[in-house]
Amino acid sequence: MSKSAMDVLLDVLEDLTEQQFKRFIDKLIDSRQEPRVRRGAVDKKDRLDVARIMIDTYTEKRALAVAVDLLKSVKLNQSAEDLEEAAAAIGLQLTPKAGGPSEPSYKGGPSEPMSYKDERTNAEAPFSDAKFIDAKWTDLVSRATGVESILDVLLSRKVINSNQYSDISAERTPQKMMRALIVGPIFAGGDSAKSALYKVLMDQQSYMMRDLGAH
Repeated sequence: MSKSAMDVLLDVLEDLTEQQFKRFIDKLIDSRQEPRVRRGAVDKKDRLDVARIMIDTYTEKRALAVAVDLLKSVKLNQSAEDLEEAAAAIGLQLTPKAGGPSEPSYKGGPSEPMSYKDERTNAEAPFSDAKFIDAKWTDLVSRATGVESILDVLLSRKVINSNQYSDISAERTPQKMMRALIVGPIFAGGDSAKSALYKVLMDQQSYMMRDLGAH
């Protein structure tokens, strides 16, 4: 008997320890993915209830993609990979195949990359990583989640320093943390810092990025 999206999601959630499951729930509640999942909907719910709520809220494929992003945000990368592989096995491709069609984008049809108007040629040109951050930074702030793991990677890659890491980590909400990160060291660091943030977000929160038009 073939598995359903519910089965695939439940299998991954059941493999989490209690502490890991709590972290996953906390990130789910903090997530800015619309429609929002409220604390009251998942508080004290078991794994089966949470899987059902996510699929009812987001639809099957999107629920799995959101779960992948949440797992990565709490550094459960192996669980995220397992979920992607299990989804692919039932015909749900959560990430675009190389050379395959992309998700619907900001401008144009499904296979067209997000673009901007090149003032020099008056023609559409693909968004660079840096220009994506410039254009979408307010959306990144409003939908921020898992900022701690983003900071960890940026610190390890020397995009930010330890003082900036501490200052940003002291902010009380993910949105304030992301705003402090972007308007501070990312903008100050220029295109290279913006490109670094783009790559981390694509790695850790690929569904949200694709939803905003990234490729």
